[in-house]
Amino acid sequence: MKKYLILILIITLMNSCKEPIQYKYQDDVRVVQCEGADNDLMHEAYYSFLYDIYEYYKKNEVKPEFVNTYYSLAQYIYRGAMGEVDYLVFASPHTLDLLEELKKDEDLWNLDSKKSNLNYNNEFVNCLIENIKNEEIKVTINALRESNALSPMILAETYRINIKDTQTDKYFEMFLAFDTYYQYLMEVDMSNLSYYE
Repeated sequence: MKKYLILILIITLMNSCKEPIQYKYQDDVRVVQCEGADNDLMHEAYYSFLYDIYEYYKKNEVKPEFVNTYYSLAQYIYRGAMGEVDYLVFASPHTLDLLEELKKDEDLWNLDSKKSNLNYNNEFVNCLIENIKNEEIKVTINALRESNALSPMILAETYRINIKDTQTDKYFEMFLAFDTYYQYLMEVDMSNLSYYE
């Protein structure tokens, strides 16, 4: 019995010694304030998403000097919403660390759904949806949510057409980060990454 207690104590100590994630973007402008989640973590995840797609397109465009955050988001959004990008090519190690923290918020996710891993009824997600400025998008999202048909794939074209709204609507932009990026990252097999070993 003592051996088991000692083993449990050692495992507990090893897990508690793990370094906390060092946030990089806490000094960036706070664009969203919603209840129901760790706002520091959500803020960090939002900026990490924007940074990831910006870096990807900056490295892969013929004229990288023309790439900015809006351009990269516009290039990404349709294929991202359809789940047709290699998320591990986009995702930085920092984003993958944040994903591990995001996974701990079980109410944020609906892993039993076949349409999306994001829990659209979560308090934080609902706040993002309710604060979207474009009434047509908000009404469409809410109608699909009420009929249990909401998924990023069904809205991919709507997101593409209205991507310009992200320049002035950060609630919409953050919603897109979770709906088209993090919810798909939840499905990616990380076991082959030496980064996680």
